Amino acid sequence: MRLRCELDPEFGGTPPEPEAERLEALIETVADGEADIGIANDGDADRVAVVTPEGGFLDPSLQYAVLFDHVAGEDAAPAVRTVSTSSVVDRVAEDHGAEIVETAVGFKWVAQAMADHDALMGGEESGGYGLTSHLRNKDGVLVGLLAAAAEVEQSVDDRIADIRDRHGRIVQDRISVACPDEQKAGVLDALSGDIPDSLAGTEVDRVNDVDGFKLTLVDDSWLLVRPSGTEPKLRVYAEGPDEERVSELLAAGRELVEPLVE
Repeated sequence: MRLRCELDPEFGGTPPEPEAERLEALIETVADGEADIGIANDGDADRVAVVTPEGGFLDPSLQYAVLFDHVAGEDAAPAVRTVSTSSVVDRVAEDHGAEIVETAVGFKWVAQAMADHDALMGGEESGGYGLTSHLRNKDGVLVGLLAAAAEVEQSVDDRIADIRDRHGRIVQDRISVACPDEQKAGVLDALSGDIPDSLAGTEVDRVNDVDGFKLTLVDDSWLLVRPSGTEPKLRVYAEGPDEERVSELLAAGRELVEPLVE
């Protein structure tokens, strides 16, 4: 079954992005049992989204974890991911003995790291993924086929349940803080000199500055502050075991960043 495959350069009047709010018809079709899985691409087919009967729109980081779990054997080649991609990818990769390589946001960094580390797979939290040395760029068509193959081997919903049984639930969200472009560097400089020892009541374990500042806490939750490359904003990401913890971290991140913006 195909949906929205007509030639339409205006994409029905909405941005051609494979995101949940634009895939209502696909989500409903799969939920009604008319398809085992739904696959959607963006306008140039370099990004891909997956829809399942039980979960609806699949979070792109979890999608990466599902696909890596499908293609990897033991002692697998590395998994490359951006700094903003969920650690669920790390946990699944570690199940297969694979190294994790973390990069700045932007697929050019992912592609370079894939080449440097002879990686099995690379991806980002916006739904772009690459495989081996097939193509040093995102390929939403190939990865859509890979998702269909994974569904044949084991339903994506069942694989997600297995991953959560092994690693628990992982939640991620983000907010934006207004910041003029000319102030972004100054804010990050100020933050670099005043990294807190704890955040939302939990000790900071390590700091990664590959793209902004990522503070990983001793409970494995984390907060990332990085400048938007397209808008006068700072992005604040957080990850934790549930929505309440993520909300606490985002609030702490806002309190950390907003006073640094003049």
